[in-house]
Amino acid sequence: MNYEPFVDRLMQHFTSGKFLPEVKAAKDDFFEKAGNFDENSMDFELKMAQFTDWYLFTRKMNGAGRVAVEMVLDDPSYPILEEEKVAYLNLRNSRHSLFEFLKLKGEDLHIRDLFTGFKYVIRQSRVTQGFNKDEFFEARLIPHDGSFVFSNSFCFHPSVVSKFVLKEIKRVNKLPEEDQATAREELISRLFKMKHKHEQYRHLDIHNIYSNESKLRI
Repeated sequence: MNYEPFVDRLMQHFTSGKFLPEVKAAKDDFFEKAGNFDENSMDFELKMAQFTDWYLFTRKMNGAGRVAVEMVLDDPSYPILEEEKVAYLNLRNSRHSLFEFLKLKGEDLHIRDLFTGFKYVIRQSRVTQGFNKDEFFEARLIPHDGSFVFSNSFCFHPSVVSKFVLKEIKRVNKLPEEDQATAREELISRLFKMKHKHEQYRHLDIHNIYSNESKLRI
C-alpha cells in the first residue's frame, strides 16, 4: 500500500490558506531542531520527509490540541470518500517509536519496539536497505492489512550512543503509565535533535552531544 498520495493531499491542505501561519511557525520550530533546509544538500529529501511526518502526525495544531491527521476525519472542508476512510484511519493509528533491526527474511523485515519490546514484521517491505543490528532508529509504522508499512521518515542513531538511548528509554518506562506517551515523544524529539546537532558539530565528541549534560542545550 502506498500512502504517499494521502500524505501529499494532507500536506497540500495543511500548508495553504488559513494554515499558512501554522506551517511557518512549524518550520521555524523544526529548523531549530534539524537546521535549515538546503535544496542542494544530499539530505534535503530526508529532511522534507522528516518535517512532513512530524508536522502531520506528531505536532499538535495551534488552538486545536490535535494533530493534523486527526482533524481531517471530522472536517467537512476535507471531503473523504468512503473507500478512503480506512487509509486515513490507518494513518491516524500509526505507531511512532524507536526500533531495533532484528533481521531481514526474504522481503520481510523484522524489528523490535525499544519501548515495549514488541516485535513487528513488515511484510514485503519496500524499504530493506540501510538497517544495521547495532543502530537504533526512529520510524513510523502504519497499519495495513494485518501488517505494517513504513512512512517515509527515518532517523538512524549511531551505534556508539546505543547505551545512552537504552538508558533514556528505561527512564521513560519507569514513569507512571499516564505520563509515558508524552515522555516517549519528548525523548524521540530530543534524540532527533541530538542526531542533527552531531551532524552540525562533527568536531565534537558525540558523547558530549548525546548527553543529559550537553552544553548545546538539547
